[in-house]
Amino acid sequence: MPGSATWEASTGAPRTDTAAVAMAIVENGILAAILGAVVVALWFLLLDIITRGMPFYTPSLLGSIIFAGKEASEVTGVDEVAVFAYTGLHGILFLGAGTILAWMFSQFERNPQVGMILLLLFITFEAILWGVGVSIIPELAGAVGAWAIVVGNVSSAVAMFAFLLRRHPHALERLRNTWQA
Repeated sequence: MPGSATWEASTGAPRTDTAAVAMAIVENGILAAILGAVVVALWFLLLDIITRGMPFYTPSLLGSIIFAGKEASEVTGVDEVAVFAYTGLHGILFLGAGTILAWMFSQFERNPQVGMILLLLFITFEAILWGVGVSIIPELAGAVGAWAIVVGNVSSAVAMFAFLLRRHPHALERLRNTWQA
């Protein structure tokens, strides 16, 4: 079963070397995180340029609200420190999400039933996270646009899932076999 990060190419069996599996999960997590973060960042960069004529307005807005305690209406321009601070937070959050997703895919590949439960938990977590974020900072959804947040998050998730499916081709195959059994 060549091409998988957690399967031995020579034997077609799951890797048993814990260190190699852990390293593959970390590697996949970092790469998926970078991909997801870049997709969201490019989406909001494009949106900021088109709708406001101000690149980096959204990370400046988010950074100003989260780190400086400002109201959305108080943010009228781009604050480079807020952009830097929010970009760091954004990167850390995506590294966590990417690593969790990579771990989920390794579980999914080995045991599709557990993987399906983890996938449903991840989707539930994403929905709760979005809901909590909008409830804690309601003006944020108004300033950025709830639709823009949803498009950014879904695009990022699709990119990360597509990448991880390429790295774990057996996950989808095992899921199909489980559903057919």
